[in-house]
Amino acid sequence: MRLRVPFRNLANATPAFPIAEGRTVLLVLDVHRFTVSREEGYARLARERGISRELDEYHEQVDLMLPNLRRLLDGCRRRGAGVIFTRLVLPEDGGVSTQAEVTGLYAARDSLEAEFLPEVAPRSGEAVFDKTTVSAFNGTDLDRTLRHLGTRYLLLAGVPANGAVEHTARDAADLGYGVVIVSDACAGDTWAHHALVMANAGSGLVRVRTTEMVLEMLDRKRT
Repeated sequence: MRLRVPFRNLANATPAFPIAEGRTVLLVLDVHRFTVSREEGYARLARERGISRELDEYHEQVDLMLPNLRRLLDGCRRRGAGVIFTRLVLPEDGGVSTQAEVTGLYAARDSLEAEFLPEVAPRSGEAVFDKTTVSAFNGTDLDRTLRHLGTRYLLLAGVPANGAVEHTARDAADLGYGVVIVSDACAGDTWAHHALVMANAGSGLVRVRTTEMVLEMLDRKRT
């Protein structure tokens, strides 16, 4: 059944985002061993609960997402866009959100599950925000950091599409940032949830584009 989004049709058209003019940051949300490994984190918890097959669709998407994310990272770095990472990791001050206390879905600090995958890891000088919240803006200094950098546009990639990506996108738009969700550099917990987020998110200050489209935007080949 085709997804209907009637409220989106009531809004004015989403403006063009001149992300090639600088002031653009790629925000990579929660892509580390706890979330994307087939052995640790989510996978470990599913295995302990006897529901490993429930994550099959998620891991299929992760396998497709990672090469796109690597290409996106390389492309943004070459073109001078900023790069910031987040992790679902207990912050240094030990503060845990009430939500995380209930779910328990975060990695211990300095654990294997807190580590990034080498192929999509931060480089020297790229900021990493540790959080136990869903949105990257809650409980962190992300907004202040972005404003200090003069950021106007955010490119969002990561996991899960129907969690950190969606919540961060909506918070960013409410804060006045232009947002581009990079659809094929995200993974949802199911294919259906990924499709739902991408179909429903694109309005106001939020757009949805593929990795190829974003790189073309950075090269001024499209808006």
